[in-house]
Amino acid sequence: MKTTALLAILLTSIVAALTANAAPKSSAPFEKALKDAEMVASLNPAWSVHRTSGRSMGEFFGDNSLILVQEAASLADIRVGMMIVYRSASGELISHKVVSHNGTSVETMGVANWKADPEPVTADMVVGTVFGVFHSAGAPAGPVYASNGSVLPTTLCKTY
Repeated sequence: MKTTALLAILLTSIVAALTANAAPKSSAPFEKALKDAEMVASLNPAWSVHRTSGRSMGEFFGDNSLILVQEAASLADIRVGMMIVYRSASGELISHKVVSHNGTSVETMGVANWKADPEPVTADMVVGTVFGVFHSAGAPAGPVYASNGSVLPTTLCKTY
């Protein structure tokens, strides 16, 4: 009896550890999620839709989620705890959580990562703040096109 209970607890712990940072899923088709995200983004010219790729944002969003991004007015508007999109020195769009702010830059980190991103994020790197997420049941392979025909930007949820 004790062995069975111990095995059950061990198995439950392993499953919990493996799924703790899993991105939420939805039964909504990707096309419906994209249409809804674009509808919300159309309400304000400072809002845009990005597709995400990666697993570093754990339970918030992951592969093929759609995030709503508001252009950042200034670095002073960004607070610790916010999720932002920034353009790295290598040109990649990255979305991570702000973990510290010193007034001239912010330090970011994926919530499922073990360490902070390798470079501080300065005002000229910030694209905007994440204020909404749409999840779907899956997404098409390759580029995703917005309703206006342009390629939807892909923002990485990167693990360093």
